[in-house]
Amino acid sequence: MKPLIQYLTTAAQVADVASHLATLPRIGIDLEFDDNRYRYGRHLALIQVFDGEAVYLIDPLPLEPDMAAGLEPLFAVLRDPAVAKVFHSCKSDILLLDELFGVHCRNIVDTSVQFTLLALEDNNISLGRLIQSELGFEVDKGEQKSNWLKRPLTEAQKEYAANDVLYLFELTDRLAARLQEQGRAQWAQEENHALEAVRYGRDELRPHLRLAGKYRISPGELPLFRELYALRDRVARQLDRPSYMVLSNDRLAELTRQPIASHGALRGAGGLHPDLKRSPYADELIALASADLAPDGPLPADQRRPQPFRRRFNGPVAARAEARETLLQALKNHLAADYSPVLANTVLSNRLIGDVVEQGSLAALRPWQRQLLSETASQHGLPLADLDGPLGA
Repeated sequence: MKPLIQYLTTAAQVADVASHLATLPRIGIDLEFDDNRYRYGRHLALIQVFDGEAVYLIDPLPLEPDMAAGLEPLFAVLRDPAVAKVFHSCKSDILLLDELFGVHCRNIVDTSVQFTLLALEDNNISLGRLIQSELGFEVDKGEQKSNWLKRPLTEAQKEYAANDVLYLFELTDRLAARLQEQGRAQWAQEENHALEAVRYGRDELRPHLRLAGKYRISPGELPLFRELYALRDRVARQLDRPSYMVLSNDRLAELTRQPIASHGALRGAGGLHPDLKRSPYADELIALASADLAPDGPLPADQRRPQPFRRRFNGPVAARAEARETLLQALKNHLAADYSPVLANTVLSNRLIGDVVEQGSLAALRPWQRQLLSETASQHGLPLADLDGPLGA
């Protein structure tokens, strides 16, 4: 039996449904959005909500130009801690809500978090695989990469979108029961609560550096790569097209190493959006080939990626760091033997080991992780007190 699906396109409909949702103990929710696939930047395309009986497909596009105001009644529900919001793998959704609207969800229940804490496998599980594993049937995921900004939506897209929320209650209830049986319900509560603090990072000063590393751009090539990257971004923004439609990453690296120095060469060059061959962008592109470009200055301290602690410490501090790392690795090995390698890596990933070495367990770990480490240390006769505070304390 197909679920009841309501397709909402007006602010009045959103307000009416939101007033109903605000009375419920929980809702299932998911977002569809375009992330530089068909337009420049990230754009909300659809919100799916399940109330236990009906699926509401909320179309935000007809609410423009004041989308935020039209969706505010629903955003109020998302901010309300009295209503649990059941997601699957919610980070990309809550980051988008913060980036575009400054909305911060409260009382999050993430089925991917619940599944991870069961420690059955080492990778994130997709919703489709989780449904198949827990409920025993497959759902069609063929519309996953379709153009969610194109209207009208097809019936296949609407069915796909509905399936993304339709089974969330059944999944979370099953997973919660298993976590309760294993004494891990508190673990899930702490991890889900931590998701409320996830925020979109708005202060990346040099986004070109990530791509430069992938293409092994040398320090001497970096100033030109930076300027070409910025030019591509300006053209893409102006055209409202993803940057790859203006100039692919591969072609960007090629132009860095073999710049186009004349209009004749530009006319015959392939892999460039036509606007790059027209004024004013064509003149800018050619001028860059012979420009005397300044190198990047040093990054502000808060933008620098910290070096591994082994490179930064020496003497007694380095010895203490090494002792902490040795103890943590021993604890991780015991967790793997006592429980499973998957759980050991969940509790003490390599990144977390580095964080605990420097920051201490009180700052770097959740209470459930510290408790499990304490129990493991006690069982195996290992000292744990030295891990509490920061390394320099």
